[in-house]
Amino acid sequence: MGFSNPVWNRRIIRMIGTASVLLALLGGYAVIEAGPVLRRLRDSPAKPYVREAYCVMAMVDLCCLVTVAVGGVYLLRLRRAGLIISNVGFAIEMAWFLANGLLLPLIWFIWGGRAHALTDSIAAASGIGSIGTTPQILTGYPVLALIFLNLARGGFRKSAPQPSRTLPTTSVAV
Repeated sequence: MGFSNPVWNRRIIRMIGTASVLLALLGGYAVIEAGPVLRRLRDSPAKPYVREAYCVMAMVDLCCLVTVAVGGVYLLRLRRAGLIISNVGFAIEMAWFLANGLLLPLIWFIWGGRAHALTDSIAAASGIGSIGTTPQILTGYPVLALIFLNLARGGFRKSAPQPSRTLPTTSVAV
């Protein structure tokens, strides 16, 4: 199942590739601009792990952005690798978004009051820790891109058969 018009399939794939690259650049800029916040974050007795939580969130965010950008470049070239990379990147982004929402209640449930300092630190860092993927999550881009990209998968270029790689034979006169 998918869209039947190959011209539109290619246009949809290229639009998703363009949007992926632009959103990744926007997110990368946001992460870089939020970087100086790390210097202002102060560990306190109530939130002793806020810097570590921010660094983990920012690194995961950057990994997601790089994956989406690379997938977008391959989509612009109409390569099947772009479909695979984008599917993986968007799935990781959605899983990370869900994990961010479920992490604090899960930690609280498992460790109870003993995890108060850890959960407060994660909560304090979560406002700026995932700032790079926030525009994508707020617009629902990962879900929409996955749906339309997989419906338009017929627009990818077919792999051309590779020429045989036989070595030329030479005859030597003795």
